[in-house]
Amino acid sequence: MVKRKLEDLNLLDDFLFGSVVNYPEIGEKFIRELLHVIFGKDFGKLTVIPQKVYHGSDTDKHGARLDVYIEENYADESENTTTVYDVEPDKNVNDVSILPQRVRFYHAKIDARSLKSGESYCMLKKVVVILITPYDPFGLNRMIYTIRNKCDEVPTMPYDDGARTIFLYTKGTE
Repeated sequence: MVKRKLEDLNLLDDFLFGSVVNYPEIGEKFIRELLHVIFGKDFGKLTVIPQKVYHGSDTDKHGARLDVYIEENYADESENTTTVYDVEPDKNVNDVSILPQRVRFYHAKIDARSLKSGESYCMLKKVVVILITPYDPFGLNRMIYTIRNKCDEVPTMPYDDGARTIFLYTKGTE
């Protein structure tokens, strides 16, 4: 691995992204601004955890390291109103074909740790996985691809399972 100068890095570099998010004075402010740019809204109470690790359920099971795990908590505690955001800068163009399976795995790992034993499924947290890439993951030159589950037979039928994936292509023009 070649050592690069700081001025040659951008926020998709693991070192710089991780350093910014971990820096106490600016980490949460940076995440708030990033989420504001993506969603066009301000966020209330956030808990920001850089480098959240979900170990495998056993020694032979795959785990996941989330670059930034964010929980947004709303005031209403009568029902679960927590949304989890996982922000993943990704420069690995070699793994484009497996991105859908990778984000499915991230959703599953986060979901598996969201419910306590005996809790109702309505307490399952909403999960948004955000991948920021310098490559076009789907070849359509879009800046943003938002993925949600739907019914194939009736695409207009409301179906919100609380899972969403957002792919941000930094060089997209559509």
